[in-house]
Amino acid sequence: MTKAARAERGPESIPALTLFAQPAEEKAESLKAWALVELFGHQRIVGWVTVDPPDFPGMVRVDVPDLLHDGKVKRKGMTRFFGRGALYAVTPVDEKTVRALLPSISGEPARQYSIGGEDY
Repeated sequence: MTKAARAERGPESIPALTLFAQPAEEKAESLKAWALVELFGHQRIVGWVTVDPPDFPGMVRVDVPDLLHDGKVKRKGMTRFFGRGALYAVTPVDEKTVRALLPSISGEPARQYSIGGEDY
């Protein structure tokens, strides 16, 4: 419709604007999955990953399962928390892959070593 035609018909012919309520901002669902997590400092850890756990919001929790061998616990599982800035990559995998990677990826923090038997 042209401006001239609108002017002839009058303002009542112009459709009224309808305001709609803004959609509520949906909170993105946190990641909860088995994953291989790569950290800065050439560290890797595998386990059940929870982003923004309720006990430490803004962090990433990794629950590493027990390493089993012949039905016996060879290495006890653990839980570690990381700041998001420590993550280099997160690769979702299935539980079978996590268990296959466990023997080669301990996920334990670095330990202090000393030569000569002295602790610093």
